[in-house]
Amino acid sequence: MDCKYNDEEIKLYKTCYVMGPTGPTGPMGQIGPTGPEGLASSKISVVSTKTIGPDGEADVYNSGTDNDVLLNFVIPRGATGPVANFIIGSVKTVDSQTPAQVTITPIYKSKGDEN
Repeated sequence: MDCKYNDEEIKLYKTCYVMGPTGPTGPMGQIGPTGPEGLASSKISVVSTKTIGPDGEADVYNSGTDNDVLLNFVIPRGATGPVANFIIGSVKTVDSQTPAQVTITPIYKSKGDEN
């Protein structure tokens, strides 16, 4: 026997029942009526992608209609990273069978970067 309260918090009344095995599947019902005609199929195209400054807001807008969608994307570029200059410490000429090796030391020129 399985019992359940109508509301687990207030436990006003409970319903108990005995559950037997699942019976066989019944016959398939009749096919229903055809539904209403939908909208005409849409065409979707990407018209433009514009890059704006890093503080701008991304946007996508439709310059077409509901059935001929013309998407225009506005994407902010990333902020400019630090400028790095490098000192090439040593270059060694080797034969064609030996991989070349170069020692590079970065010199940071942005405020707050490593020395």
